[in-house]
Amino acid sequence: MLNFLLVIGLLLIILFMGLPVAFSLGSTSVLLIFLYSLPTKIVGTTMFSGMESFTLLSIPLFILMSQILLDGRVGDDLFEVMNAWVRHLPGGLAVATILACAFFSAITGSGAATAATIGMVAYPAMIERGYDKKFTLGLLAAGGTLGILIPPSIPMILYGAITEESVGKLFIAGVIPGLVLTAIFVIYAVIKSMRGGFTPMERTSWPERLAVTRKNIWGIFLPILIIGGIYSGIFTPTEAASVGLIYSLIITVVIYKTIKLKELPEICLKSVGTSCMIAVIIAAAVLFGKVMTMLMIPQKLTQLIIENNLSPLMFILAMNLFMIVLGMILETVSIILLTMPLVTPILFALNIDPIWYAVILTINMTMALITPPVGMNLYVINGLRDDICMSDIIQGVWPFIILMAFMLLLSIAFPQMSLWLPSIMH
Repeated sequence: MLNFLLVIGLLLIILFMGLPVAFSLGSTSVLLIFLYSLPTKIVGTTMFSGMESFTLLSIPLFILMSQILLDGRVGDDLFEVMNAWVRHLPGGLAVATILACAFFSAITGSGAATAATIGMVAYPAMIERGYDKKFTLGLLAAGGTLGILIPPSIPMILYGAITEESVGKLFIAGVIPGLVLTAIFVIYAVIKSMRGGFTPMERTSWPERLAVTRKNIWGIFLPILIIGGIYSGIFTPTEAASVGLIYSLIITVVIYKTIKLKELPEICLKSVGTSCMIAVIIAAAVLFGKVMTMLMIPQKLTQLIIENNLSPLMFILAMNLFMIVLGMILETVSIILLTMPLVTPILFALNIDPIWYAVILTINMTMALITPPVGMNLYVINGLRDDICMSDIIQGVWPFIILMAFMLLLSIAFPQMSLWLPSIMH
């Protein structure tokens, strides 16, 4: 236990010194290696071997696909389709925004990309129609979080790489919870809008709806291709990322012609930055996990929990409270890579289904994306326009954080919501 406190204390000190997470994890690991006279050769071998994973290859592919769709303005088209179908409802623009976020999430797997893409087109439209500014900003930030719950999901890929669970099953496990959370957001948006404060829009005619849907059918088909292919067993998540990347290139370059071939090198460079950041964090986190294993910290924590007869439910609740605190100071990738080497052996010791826990963890991470002061989506929305201030965004997201907490309790109370689809998966 003393070793565990020393490791956590050392890591926190380095983090609060202002070093990025990857370098904090790496520095802590190196200091512990020298402090406990561990073999220094594990630094190079562990960091390189940690990146030798076919599963992790899907991350840069999904990131590049997301960037292509972002620059190809496919999200704008999705918003146009959703708006045509639901804009006549109370809070129709708000509902269209949530549905567009959910659909774009099922294409990119990125919360930040979803918030930025849909936010650019939905924010001015909602403000023009008289929607409350704080509600609009909160809605956009929260809608973007669906990007890490509805597959494909980069956090799910990382979780699968660490725990060696099937990424395909993890993806499918997030479908029903993702749809339920989307429905909860829609219900809240309708109730909030029915109280007034917005200008109703006229109903779109059926010919117009069909025309706009037909025009954007290629973008609509992409999530069906990815999720359906994985669920049916036609291809693995990494192969799905490759197929999705090629498909996104075809629809943006050839069909929609929103991207020119000469723009592709710049798009690739944009995605390389994000991919490299995640790769460095993964390498450092793998080294940190190796050091903790050599110090027997995961094993001792597991033994401590078993000896104190901690029930699975108590462990889940305690971990969720811990994750909420971590979500306020760290970003999603770092939290998963930092905690899972410790948590994985405990899950098996307490007979907790790791796929169920993955969904609970991911829902908690959706909260982390909009929890101040480090919530990624807060800064994405803040950067959309000059007239947006952070205080308005923070005030706007609190109702959605409460809704996410409710969704978290639902997932804990009803595990089959996460486990049913994976259980019947081919």
